[in-house]
Amino acid sequence: MQARIYLIWMFCFMWMNVSSQSPTQNIRGRVLDADTHTPLPGVNVYIVYSNPLIGTTTDASGYYILKNVPVGRYTINFRFIGYEQALFKEISVGSGKETELNVKLKENFRQLDEVVVKPGFRKDKAQNNMATLSARSFSVEEATRYAGGWNDPSRLAGSFAGVTMAEGVNDNAIVIRGNSPKGILWQLEGVEIPAPNHLNGVNNGGGIETIFSVNMLANSDFFTGAFPAEYGNAMSGTFNMKFRNGNSDHWESAFQIGSQGVDISSEGPLSSKKKASYLFNYRYSTMALAGLLVGNDFGMPEYQDLSFKFHLPTTNSGTFNIWGIGGLSSVTFEPEENPDDWSNTFDNNQYDTGSDVGAAGISHNLHIGKRNYLKSSLATTHTRFSMNSDQLLRKGEIIPLADHKENNTRLIFNTDLNTKISNRLTNKAGISLTFQNYNLNIRGNSNPGINKTLDLISDQSGKVMQSRIFDQFKWRISPKIDLNAGISISHFEMNNEWIPEPRAGMSWRFLPRHSVHIAYGKHSRPEPVRFYLAEDDNGRLLNSDLRVTKANHYVLAYDFRINENMKLKIEPYYQELYDVPVIYGSSESLINYTWDMYFDEPLMNNGTGRNKGVDITLERYMKDGFYYMFTGTLFDSKYKGGDGKEYHTSFNRNFVFNLLGGKEWKIKDKNTFGLNGKIAFMGGNRFTPPNQEQSAIHEMVIEDKSRAFEWQENNKLFLDIALKYQINQNKKAHIITIQAKNALMQSEMFGWAYDFEKQKVVEHGITMVYPYFSYKLLW
Repeated sequence: MQARIYLIWMFCFMWMNVSSQSPTQNIRGRVLDADTHTPLPGVNVYIVYSNPLIGTTTDASGYYILKNVPVGRYTINFRFIGYEQALFKEISVGSGKETELNVKLKENFRQLDEVVVKPGFRKDKAQNNMATLSARSFSVEEATRYAGGWNDPSRLAGSFAGVTMAEGVNDNAIVIRGNSPKGILWQLEGVEIPAPNHLNGVNNGGGIETIFSVNMLANSDFFTGAFPAEYGNAMSGTFNMKFRNGNSDHWESAFQIGSQGVDISSEGPLSSKKKASYLFNYRYSTMALAGLLVGNDFGMPEYQDLSFKFHLPTTNSGTFNIWGIGGLSSVTFEPEENPDDWSNTFDNNQYDTGSDVGAAGISHNLHIGKRNYLKSSLATTHTRFSMNSDQLLRKGEIIPLADHKENNTRLIFNTDLNTKISNRLTNKAGISLTFQNYNLNIRGNSNPGINKTLDLISDQSGKVMQSRIFDQFKWRISPKIDLNAGISISHFEMNNEWIPEPRAGMSWRFLPRHSVHIAYGKHSRPEPVRFYLAEDDNGRLLNSDLRVTKANHYVLAYDFRINENMKLKIEPYYQELYDVPVIYGSSESLINYTWDMYFDEPLMNNGTGRNKGVDITLERYMKDGFYYMFTGTLFDSKYKGGDGKEYHTSFNRNFVFNLLGGKEWKIKDKNTFGLNGKIAFMGGNRFTPPNQEQSAIHEMVIEDKSRAFEWQENNKLFLDIALKYQINQNKKAHIITIQAKNALMQSEMFGWAYDFEKQKVVEHGITMVYPYFSYKLLW
């Protein structure tokens, strides 16, 4: 008995001793030349102020590892003769997963033995060194830390200057400088993909959540205007996302369960000698699980998704990457059978919507000599959208609203060659070919108040090709002046239109902490293919010769680095849009595109638009566990319809101000507790006022199109709060997250509804707090 007590006491003592020790973890990564992407051997890597010094050097392939680093946040220095020294601050090290920090060093402008100290990862700068302005990077750590982000890249971008959320909390579509969400280019691993969101409609750019976990991402770029020539097929902005490589040395896993669903991921080596690895993630929504248990006919979305990447380096044949994403989602709503239970026209709508999005590809990176690298990709994407919607009337009639079935499959080939001509001049040129197969069966009600049947919009199938070439260069004219310039030329087979798009930008660092930037870009993006394939009653195509919408972006920027941890940026901009499709004699314009627009009339390219404003960002990067960011946007967004009259666009909120920040505390030298918040103050959404007289006659909402988007709801004030507690143990970690979105219970208007009791059209919305909580285990 005494022996048992002794053994139990010894076990408890050992457990307490081990648990009291500060857990450790490794920091690993690779160092490359910023222009050629060739590995840099012999780079000194060390943790600043570590005692004893924790440091190492990169091997012949540029890899490094800092072993047994106690959990916490650190500044890491990368130093190599002939290159600018890079400092990466506040790098987080947790016990449950190795920290990966991949670095690209820039060659010094002049003297090879000169030491120039530059900040490493700068969020206010894009990783693409040919970007002049209106660009920034975002990281996984930011997406999981910022309040209101919900681990979603789109919602994270909603806090940046010049960006607003298109709808409400339930939609992650974003508006960039007054432009429709459909104008955003989404890229993954250098390949254009459909908007990667669950229930994303048909090309409207938004949904309820992205179809991959943010934990799959490496540091990625986000552009809000005048972007480099390599980004084509974009009107408003670009998400250039990259999947990280899996851990090539150790197996790691994660499991998360919470209010949004179940999340499982795994990664590890396939061949440790060649640094080959795999990474995958699968998610299943909590709402879908509830639907399986109790049924779901009350409008709760169901979704699941899978994403993966295989990283396969070879000895002499370059590096191959195989990647993929896929998401399935649906939502169904059935109204009450008894009309007496209907309070408004949101209660008597029935709909069944399904949306599937997928993309997969293989890319090959090959170094040609010491100054060239070639990247080629072959990928396929697929989208399926279906919607059946009706409106029930009290007198027993059913008004059909939509019967929409659409499938699009694309085969995409990209290749580009990057050449470092000298340490002052770099060139990049490429070609892109996209082959699209489409199958459309679309019927919609273009005038629900009058029409009792559906109009044929399009019943077409076929294929179309889009091609593009580009060339761009970066010239470091002097240590203080950079010039980026290029041109993109695209061809759209549907209307046989060739579109040249010149781009140019210049930066001047006129004082050590002050710089100005100027950029211009012409940009274009075809409309969703169904608009070109609209047909009349005789099957004749109405819009086959419709031209592509185009825009000129003019941007000026001023940067002031207040100190090493604070930055002020001011960006005035002006955009002019032309060749916008409109309906003759009407206010209707595709500049206000949403997924539910059905036209049975021909479109013409007489529409125009303009967006003007100024973006302001004041940011304090995290230091001593504290950070904040203020962003402000004052803007005006107008358009001219087919009647030649000027109107507000549907996205013209006029102003948006965001203040977000947070503090992180260390608990017992190993655990961390974080408190983060966000306050957003913005103008209200715009809606077209209803025609009350016609609405009362037909007992449904009928808008007064002659007053398009004239009505604006009241200004909005939103508060988001996030709490995060991480428990670090030996080689594993537990993370508990609690968030409250819209903590002030600000009302959100979804649109108009006809109130049967009041017999008039009223505002319809919701007022509630959106809770989010999760538990995550990493090991």
